[in-house]
Amino acid sequence: MRFLPSLLLLVAFNLHAAKKNPQPIIGKPFAPLEAAKTMRVPKGFNVTLFAAEPGIKQPIGFCIDDRGRLWVAEANNYPVKKAGKNDRIIILEDTDGDGTHDKRIVFYDKLEYVSGIEVGFGGVWVMSIPNFYFIPDKDYDGVPDGEPVVLLDGFGTHANSHTIANGFAWGPDGWLYGTHGITNWSLPGKPGIPKEKRRRFEGGVWRYHPVRHVWEPFAIGTTNPWGVDWNEYGHAFVCNCVNPHLFHIIQGAYYEPARNRPTGRFAYERIPTIADHLHFTNTKIIRAGIGTPEEDAAGGGHAHSGTMIYLGDNWPAKYRGDVFMNNIHGRRINHDRLARKG
Repeated sequence: MRFLPSLLLLVAFNLHAAKKNPQPIIGKPFAPLEAAKTMRVPKGFNVTLFAAEPGIKQPIGFCIDDRGRLWVAEANNYPVKKAGKNDRIIILEDTDGDGTHDKRIVFYDKLEYVSGIEVGFGGVWVMSIPNFYFIPDKDYDGVPDGEPVVLLDGFGTHANSHTIANGFAWGPDGWLYGTHGITNWSLPGKPGIPKEKRRRFEGGVWRYHPVRHVWEPFAIGTTNPWGVDWNEYGHAFVCNCVNPHLFHIIQGAYYEPARNRPTGRFAYERIPTIADHLHFTNTKIIRAGIGTPEEDAAGGGHAHSGTMIYLGDNWPAKYRGDVFMNNIHGRRINHDRLARKG
């Protein structure tokens, strides 16, 4: 079903998960406000256009600070990495509370291949492949206190442009978490550390301590996770772009599919998805059903991003603890219930 239980909508999301569709475009695209009006939501919900092109372009990630401002990462170099650094971080603020931003600040505009952003500890944390940056801004006035500091380098894009290090979310343990696809692999480390002293990361979930400046893998596997969140018990979940869409993440675990990658010596077997259904129809050729009525009825498609477990109190109580994720090809938000089993 189409489900967009959102009060604020950031339009212009343009995260590609496949090659460009060669089919001709039928009809003219809607203007952003008109597009928002076509969205179907449950009774009692409404959609407000918070920001749109041309004010914001190619948003690949965002976070919200303690003042209610949106910090948006613009991936102008995605999915085809180009020469030059023109990816940006934009700050959007709604000062009058009408649901639409009325203040816009370009925080930084010299990044390359941005895929993740988070705010905290006196600055902004940015994945700008191959580097992981910290941009200081102690008073959060929207003006950097200095140039970006390279915390880690060595994040890979050698295989393709999609299964890359991405995400960012603060975990309940105070670590900064990120996700990483398995087609690419990375050799993250502090600048200057030789390759032979680095640990190869095959993809999955990783984390970084913002005070001790320690990086470590957290879990290995899935296919192309884009988004992590936690339930009220502190359990982590990720949504997956391609193949099964939802995994319960446990520290040190290995997850399906293996894709000819090694499994830990002490791992009994790889952990499968926790979902009891798929959002697509053809398990062998996952893109075969895109746009068909059957795919629409199943949930919209195989490409997901942006995990959110709802723990607020603005929506009806029945949604609390459920998981929501963007379905890119399906042009909707999927809503799954998390139920304990076993």
